[in-house]
Amino acid sequence: MINPFNPGFGNISPSCIKRPAMQQKLLDQADQLQQGFRSIFIDGPRGCGKTVFLNDLGDAMLDRDGWITVDLELHDDFLSTLVGAIYYQASAAITKELDVLDYDTPSEMFIQYVETLTKYQQRLFITVDEANQPTESLLTLLQLCQQLGNHGNSIMVVLAGITSRMPQFLGDDNFAALVQKSRRLTLPMLDLDTVANQYQQIFTKAHRVIEPEVLPNIATATGGYAYAFQILGSLLWGSGVKKINPAAFEKIMPDYQQQLFSNAYLPIVDELTTGDREVIEILAHEISSVVDEGFLKEQIDDTSTAAPVCLQHLIENQIVSLPQPGQVAFTLPYFREFAIKNEARIA
Repeated sequence: MINPFNPGFGNISPSCIKRPAMQQKLLDQADQLQQGFRSIFIDGPRGCGKTVFLNDLGDAMLDRDGWITVDLELHDDFLSTLVGAIYYQASAAITKELDVLDYDTPSEMFIQYVETLTKYQQRLFITVDEANQPTESLLTLLQLCQQLGNHGNSIMVVLAGITSRMPQFLGDDNFAALVQKSRRLTLPMLDLDTVANQYQQIFTKAHRVIEPEVLPNIATATGGYAYAFQILGSLLWGSGVKKINPAAFEKIMPDYQQQLFSNAYLPIVDELTTGDREVIEILAHEISSVVDEGFLKEQIDDTSTAAPVCLQHLIENQIVSLPQPGQVAFTLPYFREFAIKNEARIA
């Protein structure tokens, strides 16, 4: 039987865990949108499941009446892709009008297409994946959508990007204004009970058993990190063991950690500031896995000129969290072990 797990950034597999409650909130916001523009930035660390979420959201919108839905990626020719998708999804009555429109530029063409949709009470829903750079074409798209929204057309744009790239958007005067008017949602870690249930369902369906005493440990090892869920599931599946017990689980752990460290954590760390890395080093070398926030800030002040900013940045990137008020701990699974093992790379 083919391995149902497909570890890799941006990959979609049958085993991917959905987030129905969060998806429904965005669908409800789309339903409530009348004659206006709404943009939402979905962010989170590399590998947290943004692409899967965006694809599920787009698929759900395709089933809703009164909407034209278009999925884009940052490298796309936005306006050409948009008008092509609008034409393909439009009714015969709409395409008849689109065929006789008169325009001189791609921007004018897009504007007239959207205005024609509005005439027929159709709204436009756009997703943009890998929105990690404030490009000129992305700025043009958002400005046109905002302009159209101000003139009575209904457009919703949902963009997905890595949290650590958000400062690039906020540092650009044109994008900063758009981002500040947008809603920003950070994709949370997966619920561990949901992770455990998904593993159990997938392996049971293939007539394989995960022993009850090891199932919680397997879920905990993922930390609710979507990419970790895929790696661990793929390795468990690839082991060929029909009955996964604690021994079988422990056997794959070295490979699991190696893939997690090399494929996910090194790229994550490479995008952090020097101050962020200093905080990671301090946390990694404390004996306790949970560190007092006050103590940490004292240590940071000795080494960094931007202590509060660095800590907040790591929290936003979901590398660390505050499990209890006044306490700081690593969020990503085995990140402490990774930081110690790769100290030279982090420094």
